[in-house]
Amino acid sequence: MAVAARCVDGVYDVLITGLPEAAGRATSRELGVQVGDQSEPHMSIWSVSARRDAAFSRIPVLVARGLAEGGKLQIIVPSPSARPRTRYVMDLDPSSTSIEQTLTACGRAMVDPRQVQAEKIDGNGQDGLPDTVKWKIMPRPEFPAPVNDRSPLEGYVVLSCVADEVGRLTQCESESEQPAGYNLWRAVERSLSRARVELSDQAAAAGLTLSGRMILFSINFKIQP
Repeated sequence: MAVAARCVDGVYDVLITGLPEAAGRATSRELGVQVGDQSEPHMSIWSVSARRDAAFSRIPVLVARGLAEGGKLQIIVPSPSARPRTRYVMDLDPSSTSIEQTLTACGRAMVDPRQVQAEKIDGNGQDGLPDTVKWKIMPRPEFPAPVNDRSPLEGYVVLSCVADEVGRLTQCESESEQPAGYNLWRAVERSLSRARVELSDQAAAAGLTLSGRMILFSINFKIQP
């Protein structure tokens, strides 16, 4: 197994290779990453590569910041059945300098001031919104114009935003997009000013607050035949 963090042509990636092959025709899978003194693995969604034993993180910057701490690295692969999950363990040298260099090359910082101020980050790169919030007014991005006379039939953008007291999405940044190079993030960005979120019924009943919540969510694109 190998883990790599990289910035290529302005796109930041964290890639794991040497995994058990993804099941069937799945395009995504859940993996856990636990580093150093963390008591629990951080479970998040990864996109399956053309190589079925490889996957790209949908929230690569957040994963890379965790990897920079170094120590014992554990990669957890949930089992699709009742069998025990698979766990890979390796020693990871502290690599804050090299991680910081790759982040800087893609215009990202080692410390996200939004994350420092946020009480909690909701979401893990899943499709749609995390279960703490729901759409009050959905964003409606238009499919971007073709690039070099080519346009994907489908894709997604994962982004992180901070919600304010009336549900506006502020301080938004792109975490990942597939396929890259077609301006999907820019199309989403233009649609966010009208979008609004609100607490889900369950979150409201639990007494959670909306203002200042940092949320990770995805917007999917698909051209209907």
